[in-house]
Amino acid sequence: MVVPETDITPEERQLLTNLRRNPEGYLGRYAGLRELAQYLQGYETALRRYSIHDVRVLPEGFTEYLCMMLTDGTEFSEEWSEILLQHEPDCQQAMRLFWDFLNDFLCLNGHEPIPYTVHDSHAVTRPDGIGTIRETDLPKLAESYMRTFNGAPWWDRWTKRAALQRLTDFYRTPGFFGIGLFQDGDPVGALLGRSEHYFDRRAFQIVELWVETAVQRQGIGQALLAALREEKPEERIYLITMPGESTEGFYEKNGFIVQDGLCVMQMT
Repeated sequence: MVVPETDITPEERQLLTNLRRNPEGYLGRYAGLRELAQYLQGYETALRRYSIHDVRVLPEGFTEYLCMMLTDGTEFSEEWSEILLQHEPDCQQAMRLFWDFLNDFLCLNGHEPIPYTVHDSHAVTRPDGIGTIRETDLPKLAESYMRTFNGAPWWDRWTKRAALQRLTDFYRTPGFFGIGLFQDGDPVGALLGRSEHYFDRRAFQIVELWVETAVQRQGIGQALLAALREEKPEERIYLITMPGESTEGFYEKNGFIVQDGLCVMQMT
């Protein structure tokens, strides 16, 4: 697979952003993937008429990436749109897949995804600097995640690409909710989790909670937990963590208890 060395150009990114935010305005009310592909092809053709020769609206290597993900790996001569339509014949469903695969490809190569709405950036509305996590926060969030968990007491070996892929996959999980604490526009800690239905009420599992080493012991973790309780007052909140004063001890001080009769098991 061809890995692009640079991001798509700002002009390409703006065009794709506009198309994703307002497909009906550009493509028509009932437009699907075929209409999107025709529009992008026409856009490239128009630019070439003005002697702009190096025209590539989609990132280099994207077609090869789709081949790898959606075919048996054999050489594929079809256009990117035909690859998607052979996998998903419904044009509108195929267009949703297109945006998912395009953002996966961009994130895998260290670039920001194409946002879905004009609000896809962190929106800090609380005086304590805590805001809801949006899709365009994920690249910076991955850097914060990597810096934190590659240090004590975890000593993981995350790369930015692996961290970004994990957070992107999790962001798209049904029931996802995430908040972060932002300083000068950058996240320094975050709480991410997902809601599920149980027989009596919904339950929220905290999957990730971290605070960067440089700003620990300033009450950020407690503030994130307090904000979560405000956002999810009717949900049972639980988590799985390592034993120890800095992990289990922290949660016990913030109102969590060890649930008797449960254990964590892993298949060998």
